[in-house]
Amino acid sequence: MEKAGSRRVLRIFIFLAFLFAIEAGLNLTHLSSAAQAKALWVVRTSLLSSGSIDRMVDKAADAGFDNLFVQVCGRADAYFPSRVYPPAENCRELLESGFDPLAYVLQKARARRIKVHAWVNALLVWSNGKPPKEAAHVLNRHSDWMMIDRSGGSLARYSQSLFRKLGITGVFLSPARPEAADMLERFILDLVSRYPVDGIHLDYIRYPMETVDFSPEARKDFQDIAGVDPLSLFQQADRVKRQKGEDEYKRLLGRWTARRAEIITALLARLSGKLNRLKPDLVRSAAVKPEITSALRIYGQDWPTWVRQGHLDMVLPMAYSTSPDVVRSQILQACKAVGREKVWAGLRAYDVPVGGIIERVRGIAALEPGGYCFFSYDGVRNNQTFFRRIKGSIFKP
Repeated sequence: MEKAGSRRVLRIFIFLAFLFAIEAGLNLTHLSSAAQAKALWVVRTSLLSSGSIDRMVDKAADAGFDNLFVQVCGRADAYFPSRVYPPAENCRELLESGFDPLAYVLQKARARRIKVHAWVNALLVWSNGKPPKEAAHVLNRHSDWMMIDRSGGSLARYSQSLFRKLGITGVFLSPARPEAADMLERFILDLVSRYPVDGIHLDYIRYPMETVDFSPEARKDFQDIAGVDPLSLFQQADRVKRQKGEDEYKRLLGRWTARRAEIITALLARLSGKLNRLKPDLVRSAAVKPEITSALRIYGQDWPTWVRQGHLDMVLPMAYSTSPDVVRSQILQACKAVGREKVWAGLRAYDVPVGGIIERVRGIAALEPGGYCFFSYDGVRNNQTFFRRIKGSIFKP
């Protein structure tokens, strides 16, 4: 009787322990496997002191993150002593003191076995209402290198109110301008040649909207290819339709959309090839718009081609919707387009409850993407619940 009672108590104990385990998070088992990457985007403002870097690396490591995308170029400037771009305005004094934020991040991250990807805003060069203080900044030296809209207006002359009205971040370099592409390339190659980063991560490698880029170089390029000025397709649409017919006009519009994307792809292909020769084991990635069709049509991001042709090793679709269904659909399409191992799901974390983050991860767990990346450390650095629940619920070995 005593033995039977003991066995009954043991069974009850095991059952209660099982229920507790489920409540604690084992119902989320396999949301992340050991093979999947666990990453954070780290915005440049977290690099402005050794103390802030220490806290960032420690919080990431303690929570189980194994990759950091660290922003070292925000607006055609640098958070390390670059030989090409001027120092960022809020980092100049720090660099002059001899402190190198990127070198320090690498030192601290290596000690915690975390990989570091240098995050570069590629074509976005400025977003402040006031011009750059640095005379050497590209917007001051070469304002004619910036993208042009359909009315012939340069983004360099847009007001802050117009940027807000259009919903775009700021001034962008024209990828069709050879000198601009060369400058970006030199900046990244200099970085990779001097720092043992694990990867290069490109952001804003795109157009900000569909109504750019009508820079002189892009217009001449299309004129040579298609025999028509692309600006006339919009400013003189009726005349072009009369001369060439409705079907030909539509074909030319489609060709223009494709050519815009091809210019971005060509820039990436050249840069990627040189990076591969310089450091073959470097991981090349990009943050991309998650809807494949609009990414191409509006933003010129033909990212499935970028991966299939070997220009990138992986993409991070910015699936920032708070709807689990939308996020799942976007990541599913990405996995189908390029292969799940080459997709790291980019998820919004900065302004949503932790429970919502976990719900979205749960929605895509069965897709088994190559990794998860949360935007951003800076938005959650004071949210201890985020780090605790991420470690306990998602990042299980």
